[in-house]
Amino acid sequence: MKTQTEKTSEPDLDALFAQARAHPPATEDAFMARVLADASALQPRADVRPVPRTRPRSGLWARLAAALGGALAVAGVGTAAMAGLVIGYVQPEPMVSLAGSIGFGMTESLDLLSGFDALLTEDVSQ
Repeated sequence: MKTQTEKTSEPDLDALFAQARAHPPATEDAFMARVLADASALQPRADVRPVPRTRPRSGLWARLAAALGGALAVAGVGTAAMAGLVIGYVQPEPMVSLAGSIGFGMTESLDLLSGFDALLTEDVSQ
């Protein structure tokens, strides 16, 4: 059995092969473009979908701060609340005298639920 590298015994056939190798057939550019376009169309494509970009959801405190008007407004509300708690709990002496001078004496009391004490002291077991 002969391999491809060995020459055949017929001289005419060897001459034809040598001539074909020396002058390869020229292909037209348009033909090669059509072949490559057909080959490209038959190639499998990856199904690539764009990933939707979502905004990260803001937290509860960020939404609450935005509803109040931003960080400065939250700081102002917090400061006012702390000042109210401190003034209400500590009751400095100048505040007591100021309240007495404008008509809110500390000895006066206003009973908003006058009958509520009676409800608390009644015997409900009957």
